[in-house]
Amino acid sequence: MLKDTLGPTVSKNILANQKKFERGIVQYIDKNSDILYSLDLTKRISFGDANRDLLYSTIGVSQEQARAEIAKSKQIPAVNKIKSNTFYCMTILTVGALLEAKKDKLALLTLTYMSLNMYPSIHYGFFKFGANQNVMDYTIANLSNSYRIRTMNSIYALLEDNASVYMNTYKKRLIRCTDDDIAQLVSAMWDRIKGKIKKIAQAYYDNHEKGNYLNYDSDSLEQDNYHIMDNDSYAIDRLATKTYLKMINHQFDSRFIKYAITRSDTSYSKLANIIDDIIGDDENNDVRKVISALIEYYVLTCKKPPDTIGRGEFVSFMKKVYASNAALEQLDFVKSTIDRWLNENMFKYGKAKYANTAKLQYRKSIYMFLVFIINYEAKTQ
Repeated sequence: MLKDTLGPTVSKNILANQKKFERGIVQYIDKNSDILYSLDLTKRISFGDANRDLLYSTIGVSQEQARAEIAKSKQIPAVNKIKSNTFYCMTILTVGALLEAKKDKLALLTLTYMSLNMYPSIHYGFFKFGANQNVMDYTIANLSNSYRIRTMNSIYALLEDNASVYMNTYKKRLIRCTDDDIAQLVSAMWDRIKGKIKKIAQAYYDNHEKGNYLNYDSDSLEQDNYHIMDNDSYAIDRLATKTYLKMINHQFDSRFIKYAITRSDTSYSKLANIIDDIIGDDENNDVRKVISALIEYYVLTCKKPPDTIGRGEFVSFMKKVYASNAALEQLDFVKSTIDRWLNENMFKYGKAKYANTAKLQYRKSIYMFLVFIINYEAKTQ
C-alpha cells in the first residue's frame, strides 16, 4: 500500500517543506493569473513537468519511485490513465498526510493545485479547437443558477470551491488513504471538474448553433440586445485574490508595515505580530473580504477603473477617506472588522487593556498596511 511504503517519507517532508510548497503554488497561480482570475473559458492554462516536479521535490519522492510503487498496487488499475496518474496519486497521498497533521488550509491549496493540472486536459477535451469569445461571454452571462460558476468570479474560485466541497465530502477517505481510496478519489475529482465544464460546454455549443453571442458594438439598451458584461467585478476579484494569496503566504515586503506606522507609539514589532495573528487565524477569509471591500470602495467612490489602483492617487485617496470618517458600507465593514481583530489580538502584546487612542492608531496602521499591499500588487499585475 502506498501509504505504508511512501507515506512516512511524504508526511515528514511535506511538513518540513510546506512554506516552499506554498510559495511554488502561489507563483504558479500568479503566472497564470490573467486566465485564472477571470471567467474567460476561451483560453487554456498549461501545467508542465516543472509544475509537477514542485510536488515531488517537496515530498522527497521522485516521479520514478512513485510510478514504480503505483505499478505494484493491485487496487490502482494501470489501464486507467487517470486513476493511475502518478502526480494525482501522490497528490492524494500528500493531502492525506496534511489532513492528518491538521493542515487543512494547505491540504485545500494542494487539492486546488491538482485541479489546476486536471483543468487544461479537461478543457481541451471539450474545446479542442478553441471557443468563440463572443459566444462564450454570452453563455457565461446567461447560465441559470443551477450552474455553480454563476456564483463565482473566476475560474480559480470555481476550482477552489470544487476542491473545498470535495475535501469536506471525502475527508475520512483522504486520511485513510488506502490504494483503493487513492484510485477512487482521483477519479472523483476528475469527474467533478469534468462534469462542471461539460455543462458549460453543452450550453456554449447550443448557443453557438443558435447564433447567440454578445454584441460588443451595439450602444442600444434594448432588452433584446446583448451587451458586454461589466468586467470591473472580475478585475476587483482578481486583484483581491492575488493580494490575499500574498498575505496568507507572508509574501509581502516588511517595509509596508513600516510605512503603515503613523504614530511614534505604534510599535513595529507589535503591529507585525498582530498582522501575523490576523493572517494565521483567518478561518472565514475575512482578510480577503476586507481587501475586496477596500478595492470596491475606491472603484465605486472615485468611479475609476481598477487599473488605476496601482497609482499613487489610490494611496492618497484612501488616506483622505480614512481621515474624513466617510460613511459607506464597505468602509464601515473594514473598520469594524479591524476593530474586532484588535480586540482579539492586542492583549497578547504588552498590556491587558489598551486605551481607545492606542487602538485607533493600530487600526489606522493596519488599514494603511492593507492599502499599501493592494497598491503594490496592482502595480505588478
